[in-house]
Amino acid sequence: MSIPGRRRITVVLLDKPQSRELLSLGATIASLLQAEIEGVFIEDDALFRLTGLPFLRELRWGSRHEARLDPARLTQEWRAIAKQTREVLEESAKRAGLSWSFRVWRGEYDSDLGQLATDSEMLLMGRHGSLSPRRFSTRYRPATAAPKSLRLGVIVDAGMAEPRLLETITELAQKPEIEIVLFLPPDEGRPLIETLDDHLRHHDPEQLISLIRITDKEPVKLAKQLKASACDLLMISERSSLLKGPTIKRILEDLPYPTVVVRK
Repeated sequence: MSIPGRRRITVVLLDKPQSRELLSLGATIASLLQAEIEGVFIEDDALFRLTGLPFLRELRWGSRHEARLDPARLTQEWRAIAKQTREVLEESAKRAGLSWSFRVWRGEYDSDLGQLATDSEMLLMGRHGSLSPRRFSTRYRPATAAPKSLRLGVIVDAGMAEPRLLETITELAQKPEIEIVLFLPPDEGRPLIETLDDHLRHHDPEQLISLIRITDKEPVKLAKQLKASACDLLMISERSSLLKGPTIKRILEDLPYPTVVVRK
């Protein structure tokens, strides 16, 4: 349970290979925002139900032998991975001086995600494939010593245009570790553009934030344009229309970097 008034970043963890990368990145964001970090390991109900299908077989890469999916063994493996993931979270949080918590959650990743962490400000998720090979550090480094800034892409639609969320974006842009790129969808109306222009004029006088206009919201073309921007992380509002269909799932599958869903 988080302390009332405290900011919280929740890292959604699906498997061990992603855990260390995501937790390190989550700790970096939490440090910059002075937030606490929570790790939630997902036991995917959809995958668990597949273990009951008699015709389904699992190929074990170590032995190259096929075997029937065993629900008891799957649960045991999940518990072992969760234990290791918790230790990684504790290590990352203590190194960064952060308050932290960890829990295991059973549900369907694609359909139940909105119920996962209703009191968190952000959900950090990795793609289903491999993450970007780049490593992130929670250790403090002067701006002049940093080899490269973290390039954060933000899809700005009606959800992300709320004043408090724009303030969070501006807050991150002031950090030497962060470079902000705003993506403006093609069908957003004039009021949003005027709100964004007014905010940047008053809160980003040094023009640290850059703006890119999205040319097409069709999933494949959108993912291609986002990839071309060479960002390290994508931020999107939970109120975005892109989250109401297959678009966001396609984006998460195609992008070579993690995604942050902003909840509030």
